[in-house]
Amino acid sequence: MIKKLDLLQGNIDMETLFESMPVAMALTDREGRLLLVNHKMALLSGQNLSDLIGRKVEEVSKEAAENIKYEFRMFDAGLDVPNRELKIGDKICYTSVKPVRDNDGLAVGVMAALTDITKQKKIERQLAEANKQLKLLADHDSLTNLLNARAYYEVCERMMSIALRHNKPFSVLFVDLDHFKKINDTHGHHVGDLLLKAVSACILETCRDSDLIGRVGGEEFSLFLPETGMSGAMIFAEKLRSNIEQLLHPVGTDKNIGITASIGVASKLIHHKAIVDIQRDADHAMYHAKHKGRNQVSCLSVALCRT
Repeated sequence: MIKKLDLLQGNIDMETLFESMPVAMALTDREGRLLLVNHKMALLSGQNLSDLIGRKVEEVSKEAAENIKYEFRMFDAGLDVPNRELKIGDKICYTSVKPVRDNDGLAVGVMAALTDITKQKKIERQLAEANKQLKLLADHDSLTNLLNARAYYEVCERMMSIALRHNKPFSVLFVDLDHFKKINDTHGHHVGDLLLKAVSACILETCRDSDLIGRVGGEEFSLFLPETGMSGAMIFAEKLRSNIEQLLHPVGTDKNIGITASIGVASKLIHHKAIVDIQRDADHAMYHAKHKGRNQVSCLSVALCRT
């Protein structure tokens, strides 16, 4: 293996050249033995420089050892190897490799330059997580962790568009908690918030994984039920109403407080072209349930839905 290079008619020792580089450097033969490394490479691997010379690359990084086999195949085919990331222990490196060829043009070695990007990748992960949390905050109600109105209606539009395109049934439930303002005024907003959380958990537990739930107002919830016609939606709504009615929350040491809900149901009709159309009908149905005495499920007729 070449130990010296002639550059600009000068004789430069390879060890000196490697040590002058601002990144970790390694020279490997076709058998995957380390022939030359610099101190930055030793620091990167967490081992002494003298201990690395002559060792197999797989003892430092199994991933790098597999890469070397691929690299020689590429070099023998006259192709370049793209830069990529490589993990060495707990470090992540950005790696660039070039062939070292003999007088006949055969690749006899691989020269690798490795830049430690561990901190950069950590920052990238933290930023990605922060962006994920920001999106979560932007799309979800902070109290109940359900979708907020904006996100809920956006997803509903997509789900509804798919259902209409494939002529599939769907329904929407509009849930309004009865006398919620009175509960807040009597027992305080803290109790009201606890009830909202309890109702949200109840809705989640009652729903299927495919159903979509949003908190669309202070004490108002909307549910989009795909693949569900009117009869199935009415059965589901009655089950949900009953489950909410059974909720009890302790207030003080000797009193429990409950809550009921009025639920309006609307299922796909010919005039439902967008979520606002079917949501309006479910809203009308909910008010019909209120007028009938609350704690009820109601669905308006087609004629009433169009008014």
